[in-house]
Amino acid sequence: MSYVTITTADGKQMKAFEALAQDKNAPGLILIQEIFGVNSSMRQLAKNWAERGFNVWCPDLFFRSEPGLELDPTNQSQFQLGVELMQEMDVEVSLGDLESARAQLAKKLGHDRIASVGYCMGGRLVVLFANQSPIKAAVSYYGVSLENTLPNIGTHAAPTLLHIAELDAYVPAETRAVIEADVAQRAGWESYVYADCDHAFARPNGMHYHADADQLAIERTQSFLKKHL
Repeated sequence: MSYVTITTADGKQMKAFEALAQDKNAPGLILIQEIFGVNSSMRQLAKNWAERGFNVWCPDLFFRSEPGLELDPTNQSQFQLGVELMQEMDVEVSLGDLESARAQLAKKLGHDRIASVGYCMGGRLVVLFANQSPIKAAVSYYGVSLENTLPNIGTHAAPTLLHIAELDAYVPAETRAVIEADVAQRAGWESYVYADCDHAFARPNGMHYHADADQLAIERTQSFLKKHL
């Protein structure tokens, strides 16, 4: 477990946490962070996905403003900083940074069997990434603002799986219905709602962590990625 350096399209250097599978020919996975940076939770998720058989890179998407930032979701001022950094983010630039990561991971692995999984902020970015990157599949955990994102996603986008928390205040029932209806008419796409779960139900050691839902989402994700990789 270590960090790698990725050269972005505009020549900048971006760090990514790396966790490799035992099988070096295993599929690649670009892991997209929450608003709290590549903190201990994201590093743990990267290690977990590596143990399940993926070669994982988790890029530091805040590197342009706050490189190496690690925030604590339980600290209100740090939470607010994460929100501000997300709001200041140039999404198109960040998507380009993710594509640089994907391309360089593909070069390292010697194949292009690469998917992407995103959490929270990453749960929205991964849907956009599926629309403009040659990733083979995307998985979104409790993505925010998807009701505004999905109408702009073309039919060419990579197959995408959405995990949605029933109690997520960012995705009330009427919003959830719009998202599910959109996904239902897309070939190869899937969505699941997790009863009695709140936002970030899969964050390791998080206040809303739900072990049963997390395990079910993992099983669905593994099945989905196996199908497309």
